[in-house]
Amino acid sequence: MVPTPIRKAEPIVLFLRMQPHWMFIDELRRFVESFCAVACPGSDREWQLALAAQELMQNAIANGAGSDVELRLALDLADSQVRISVTNPTTPEAQAVLQERLDALYAEPDPLRCYLGRMDTDPGERGGLGLARIRCEAELDLQVEGDGKRLTVHAYGALATPGQAARTQAAFVTRAAS
Repeated sequence: MVPTPIRKAEPIVLFLRMQPHWMFIDELRRFVESFCAVACPGSDREWQLALAAQELMQNAIANGAGSDVELRLALDLADSQVRISVTNPTTPEAQAVLQERLDALYAEPDPLRCYLGRMDTDPGERGGLGLARIRCEAELDLQVEGDGKRLTVHAYGALATPGQAARTQAAFVTRAAS
């Protein structure tokens, strides 16, 4: 008898296409948080993933050049990875500005220092805080790709982050000591 090869499980994917409008952003965040809580119970990442989706959608609405914003959230439970991608129409200039902002974010290797540095910038300066927030609070890496007409921003990383592992270990040590 020939054994049946074990297939790697397909990622769980949420895909939304919508006309961009600010009134949906908070509801989208709640929906993504609920979706992640059901799709990957026990990961305790739902609030971080929802925050990343919200920030990416806000950027798409604020900086997009047209209609139809697409959100794709892929939860790969087999590899313990997540990827949130938001795609929207853009201009070559807007894509270049976003890439420059991302390059500036990664010039500082420490996500927390980068985030705090963005908070200290001129309040009149527009943009950049949401991406730093994703990198720091959601503990996800960022990547931009596009062709000058459509732009996709990816936030990706582990379902169990190093920060979570440290917090879990600290909680375990505290519980064991009591």
